[in-house]
Amino acid sequence: MGNLTDTKVSEKNLTTVPKPVRNFLDVGEGDRIEWHVEDGKIVVKKVESE
Repeated sequence: MGNLTDTKVSEKNLTTVPKPVRNFLDVGEGDRIEWHVEDGKIVVKKVESE
């Protein structure tokens, strides 16, 4: 898969999860996501509710 979009990091080191990424991961308000480093790349995954 290629580049979906990009975002800018704010002064407080915050960024928004872009809509194409939210749609792809099927996440919304209150959902949790995990950040992993795999083979030198950042991977974002939705945390499945228990």
